[in-house]
Formats: sequence, C-alpha cells, structure tokens
Amino acid sequence: MKTSLSFGALRRRSAAWRQSGREILRLVVDPKLSRSYFPSEKRKSKLQIFVDLLVWFFRYGEVNTFYYVYGFDRESGVDFSHYMPYCNFRRIRDSQNLKSKGGHRYNYVCILRDKLVFSQFASSLNFPTPKTIATCDQESITWLDGLNTVPLSTLFPASERRFSGFCKPVTGIRGKGAFPLRLENRKLFIGDDEVTLDQLRSRLDGQYLIQERIQQHPNMGSLHLSSINTIRLITFNSGGNVVIFSAALRVGTAGRSVDNWAAGGIVLGIDLGSGRLRTDGLYKPGYGGRVQQHPQTQVIFSGFEVPYFGEAVALARKFHTFLGGIHSIGWDIAVTEAGPVIVEGNDDWDGAIPMALESNFKERFLAMYPPLAS
Repeated sequence: MKTSLSFGALRRRSAAWRQSGREILRLVVDPKLSRSYFPSEKRKSKLQIFVDLLVWFFRYGEVNTFYYVYGFDRESGVDFSHYMPYCNFRRIRDSQNLKSKGGHRYNYVCILRDKLVFSQFASSLNFPTPKTIATCDQESITWLDGLNTVPLSTLFPASERRFSGFCKPVTGIRGKGAFPLRLENRKLFIGDDEVTLDQLRSRLDGQYLIQERIQQHPNMGSLHLSSINTIRLITFNSGGNVVIFSAALRVGTAGRSVDNWAAGGIVLGIDLGSGRLRTDGLYKPGYGGRVQQHPQTQVIFSGFEVPYFGEAVALARKFHTFLGGIHSIGWDIAVTEAGPVIVEGNDDWDGAIPMALESNFKERFLAMYPPLAS
C-alpha cells in the first residue's frame, strides 16, 4: 500500500513537472506571452531566457509568468533578488490574513469572499456600495426587497420589473463569470444583446447576485465607457493603524464589460500624493505589453487625475477599521459623480500588480511583516 501511494505521488509530481515544462516553453516561443515590456532595450537570447525560467522554477517551484513584466528579459540585467516569487508573496500575505485572531477558530475573510455578505455588511455600516437587487441560480431568483423566491422563468415575458445591473458569482474572483444584465420592456439583455431564458441559464453555473449598475464619473468613462474602471487600493491594518500601501487604476479595453487585469484590462500606478496616473499602463502577459495611452479611446494616461481619489483613500481606510481581523485588503473602488463607491474587498489581492508597477515593492511589503523584515 505504501509503495502504491509513493508511486501515485511520483506520477502526479511527474505530470506536474511536464505541465510546468510546457508552460516554460510557451513563455519562450509564444509571440504573445514572450512580448517584451521594454521593446527599446536589447533582449537576452531565447536560450538565456529559457535557462532563467528553469532556474526560477527549480529554485522556487513555480513558473514565473511575470518574467517579461518584471523586465528579466533585458540583456542589461535585472537583479532577481529585488522581486519576490509569487508563491512566497502569497504565503506571507496569507500567513496574517488567514490567521485566527485572539485564539478563536475562525477568521474574517469570509466577509470579503462572499459578495452577498460583503454587500449587506457594507450597507449596514452606511458605506456607499452597489445595491444588491437579487440572488439567483439556474432555477430561481430571490428578490431582496421582499425576500420572495420565485422561479427564474418569472423574469419574463410576464414580469413588470425593470432593472439595469451587473450579475456576478457570489464567490467569484477576477471578474470571472460576471456580466451586465438588463431587464427592460419584458426583455432580457446581456450587454446589448437580447437573450432567451435558456441563454441566461447557461451563464448561471452557481449562485449569482444581481447588483444595480454603477453610473461612473464621466471622466472615468472617458477612459473606457463599456467597463466600470476601478481604483485598486491596498491597505494594511497593523494594531488598528490603517495605512495605504499602494494604489492603481484598472481600465477595461476592447469593449469588454470588466476592467480586470486577468480579463485583458490595463493597470496603471496612481501617485498617492496627487491622485494622478503615472505614465505607463501594463497589460497582463498574453494580452499586450506596455502602453502610454488607451488603445481604443486614445486617452493619454500620464497626469490623468482620478476624481475623488482622496475621498476613496479615506473610505478604504475607514472601512478597514471595521475589519481589524484582516491584515491586508485589496479594495476595488468605483467613482461616480457623487463620489467613491466600494465595490468589493479582497484578502487574496494580486501582488503581481504592485510588484510590476513599483520597483521597491518587495522591500515595502516585507516591512509590513516585522519578523520577516528583520
């Protein structure tokens, strides 16, 4: 039995290594994945890049999918020690966020990971957040204004309700599965396309919630109108003292309804002092490289002022004081003409974004964990 288990474990490890090998090879030869973020600089040879990726894999046990974002392909050289393996970042972040507090056998991250719970929690504290209209699955919909559950088929053609909202998985991440949903004149629309009930059902692969659509500030809409372009603020709560660690803006592209980096959006650093965008925007590997203006709207990024940025910072800091059991949070904040609106908070925030945008990320991040910094 012991031999059988060892053989099974060996097979799984061998399969994982083969998969990692294929991923590394793709990073070397795939034109989209191997696009340089520093096209004006001389690059290493493909053999050198391949060796770099292998060394990283055997040293840290992960494929460095951000190799080109960090500029490791430049012949001039980049000190690898200034960057963190993502597995190390995730382990350190989670060591505090997932830690039970005060000897209790629970933590607070469930408030963030369940979007319905988060929405109701934020509303109960009078923080501005999109109103949740209903929850639904393939068979039923529960309208929260009366807590009545009815078959999903009652949405139309007989329904007198009207709404323009956004439908997203209750426990989804990175915008996966989210889509705009509108009920108007007894017709259903996903985006601008009229859909049938069966087509809607095909999108509902679990429990979803429907929230009122945010009407974003015109200046934010000028960047890309089809998506709600959100501020990503990262805060740390250390003994009740909440500090802003970094700020970025996520902007949608190509008419997509989401602004997520993992869905082809662009991320840009925001200067914490002025609330203005820095010069360069970054696509996630596989979607593009480094850009200085929006590819569709042609808006120049450098110096673009994010409306209500100071108010957004104050809002995130205030909210985090109610979640003292969570060490660090990545906040997604939309901006309307009336001010900032908190869309959601994430304990499992993506460290690759600030690491790509800020050269001193590793030093500053480790400083938030004093035992590690020392």
